[in-house]
Amino acid sequence: MAHHAAGTRLPSACKGNEREILVREFLAKVLPPPFRFGTGAVIDSAGRSSGQLDIVVEFPFLPSFPTPGAPERVYLADSVAFVIEVKSDLSAQWHQIEDKAAQLAPLRRSWAGHLHFGPHGFPNNAGPSESQIPFIAVGFEGFANSSALLAKISAIAAPSRVHGAAVIETGAYACTVAGATASADGTAGLFALCADAAYLARNVMIAQPDLSGYLAP
Repeated sequence: MAHHAAGTRLPSACKGNEREILVREFLAKVLPPPFRFGTGAVIDSAGRSSGQLDIVVEFPFLPSFPTPGAPERVYLADSVAFVIEVKSDLSAQWHQIEDKAAQLAPLRRSWAGHLHFGPHGFPNNAGPSESQIPFIAVGFEGFANSSALLAKISAIAAPSRVHGAAVIETGAYACTVAGATASADGTAGLFALCADAAYLARNVMIAQPDLSGYLAP
């Protein structure tokens, strides 16, 4: 919040560093080195594209592709654990969150098979499957509590739903992903954000993606 507050009086051309602050001062310092955070666009094997995303968190077992001379990357949907959209004020910019979630929602991760943790923590060997990419919204300011966040999330039509949201200033946090923390506030909310980020990134332990669709003419 101190880094965020330091930029509030700067000209608008100097702002827009919320993503870098969140990664550099929070996620990269709390989560262990195997996590890789980037920015760019996601594509799936059906040719759908997400548009620009603030933070993409990758699984460790598939490649992503750099853009020469720029920080943005192109990610295969199957390689993405979850994405984070970062806003200065989550309540004031919620409509932007909904728009970004709607862009990402049609994309699918297609796996010929994968090993993942079930509801009781035991690894399950799943057959061919498709899944959405979890979408988390994080704001430095915004909603006062997790109840308000959960109401906002629940009001979005299910196919394009935001899966979770957090506010750094208040610690409000809510998540609808199965197996993740439901909701929390204050320091417990920030802890829940860290715990669920780790859960989403390790939930799929080993995967055999079906990449044949990317080769279609």
